[in-house]
Amino acid sequence: MRVTVKLFGEFREAAGRDRVELELPPGTSCGQALRELARREPEVGALLFTGEGRLRDHLHVFINGRNVASLNGLETPLSEGDVVSFFPPIGGG
Repeated sequence: MRVTVKLFGEFREAAGRDRVELELPPGTSCGQALRELARREPEVGALLFTGEGRLRDHLHVFINGRNVASLNGLETPLSEGDVVSFFPPIGGG
């Protein structure tokens, strides 16, 4: 199945592009897709994961615009054509 990962901000700069297409086996979870992205794009992976291999706490991950926190977290299975994106929290004032 094909999944698109949209990259913003420092992730876009690290990859040198605004999206990455991943060809993944059916049933791949969001977390597995992010690990595959990190394998293919090590500079992005360094921004996504800690040295211990955990997703950085400050990131919000979305599938088709829905926060995975409201789904099944990083265990949420992906489907053909899904769009994954992730952002640091937005601050302002």
